[in-house]
Amino acid sequence: MDPHRAFRACLVTSLALTAAVSLAACASSTSKASTTASTPVQTAPVGPPATTAPNTQCGAMDAILVEALDQTPEGQAYTGLPEGSSSEDTQSAWNAFTQVLETNYHARLQTAAGGDATATSAVTALTTYTATTSRFADGQIPEFKDESQAEKDIKEGRTPEPNPEYQKSMEARTNAHVELSTCMPHWPVTF
Repeated sequence: MDPHRAFRACLVTSLALTAAVSLAACASSTSKASTTASTPVQTAPVGPPATTAPNTQCGAMDAILVEALDQTPEGQAYTGLPEGSSSEDTQSAWNAFTQVLETNYHARLQTAAGGDATATSAVTALTTYTATTSRFADGQIPEFKDESQAEKDIKEGRTPEPNPEYQKSMEARTNAHVELSTCMPHWPVTF
């Protein structure tokens, strides 16, 4: 297996394990389940991120990402967060930035991707990432099939029935995140 595929396989495996541990922790929780809409916190494996893009097209896309972080108010808000900011504040600022990146820089990213499969896939991944994140943030995809029953189940120490759409969407967003961080070294690996 080439190093790029091995790194990606490691990322996907680590993300899957993180998700499994998170679900197990939720299932054993005795705290009150929240029924408010929220964006799930995204995690990825900790470790040294790539310092160079895998090819020139991804490098050009990474330069656009850095430019957008530097030049947009949303990018500046994200990069200007004080060290130790809450994960909610960090995730919220990042989500606002990625929406601007998708809306205002998509055409430039597509042009930079050219015909390269990795870069083109990363552009598609950005659309998946932002659309799914927006649906999570708007509360359109509940984590559990029946939120009120899930709250009762958690209080009684039972595992609530997950929402298959939530699981599928979380997997799609996680895979998109892996593709984006693989192509663009400045895309955060974890929050």
